[in-house]
Amino acid sequence: MRRKGEKQIPKTLERWDIDGHIAQSIATGTHWLDAWLMQNGTPYVRLSALTGIPVPRFAAITRGDAVSRAEIDALARAWSMSAGDLLASIGGRTEIVD
Repeated sequence: MRRKGEKQIPKTLERWDIDGHIAQSIATGTHWLDAWLMQNGTPYVRLSALTGIPVPRFAAITRGDAVSRAEIDALARAWSMSAGDLLASIGGRTEIVD
């Protein structure tokens, strides 16, 4: 919550980097959702509140369930990143449905 007269701190977008920590984590076998959760330190309950995605759905996604574009967009907004970068980190490991 900002105080009166305070300037808002600009948020920078999280960027996907093929040589970054998240890419290394995914390459060594960590699921993409778990890698982003660990990077951002977002608890499931908080992420559920930010995205509107139920907590049990995160477990289903981690088990390999298909992910909708709406879920990708919601996760990208919650983590202050572009949906394109999030999709790039997923690669072909998870089915994306409309």
